[in-house]
Amino acid sequence: MFKRLIIIVTLALLSTSGASALGDEEVVFLGASITEGFYYPSYGQFFPSYNFDKVIVGGDPDKSAGFGEVGSYDPDMVTFKECAAYFDEGGDTDHDFMHQCMQEIADFCISIGATPVPATTLPIDVGYGGHTQPQLDDIIQFNTWVRNWCTSNGWACMDYYDWIADGDGQLPLAYHDGDGLHPNQAGYNVLGPHVVPTLDTVGVESASLGAIKASFK
Repeated sequence: MFKRLIIIVTLALLSTSGASALGDEEVVFLGASITEGFYYPSYGQFFPSYNFDKVIVGGDPDKSAGFGEVGSYDPDMVTFKECAAYFDEGGDTDHDFMHQCMQEIADFCISIGATPVPATTLPIDVGYGGHTQPQLDDIIQFNTWVRNWCTSNGWACMDYYDWIADGDGQLPLAYHDGDGLHPNQAGYNVLGPHVVPTLDTVGVESASLGAIKASFK
């Protein structure tokens, strides 16, 4: 009974502290061009107050080529995403392969002691850069899988799609650089404020588990 009370009080204190739970934790962002171009809060800056690093593997949903670099940072968390460019414009995306690539990244994260934080794929703006409605439909289908996958594994989801999509489920013209795919600074300014709070939920869970373990020593 006494130990149970310690756990409850510990969780309550952590959840109401109001401070960022990230602390000195190392976070790696694994992705391609959209990750590479992520500037927040301003051009040339990437969350300067935090230990965030990028690993870029472009041109292929298979990100295993970047695993060595990811591991070199000894990360506490890895957030990763697939690019909208990998989805077939005719609506014939190989979803099984996309799922497999995401699972392989998550498995690697777990193998090095990092918490996976999968991300949804950003929307496209149909009609710009040759992007199509069937391609967008495939992205929406994939993102539904990502959210369900995160829920079933108890992982936080970095839901870029939900944060920036307009009422038609597309990337608004005001938030991309004209190609219907890559966010401009205004687009990153929409996404940026959600990143730390999402990672904080992971940090709170980690801190809670650590405090619980300590209370039983």
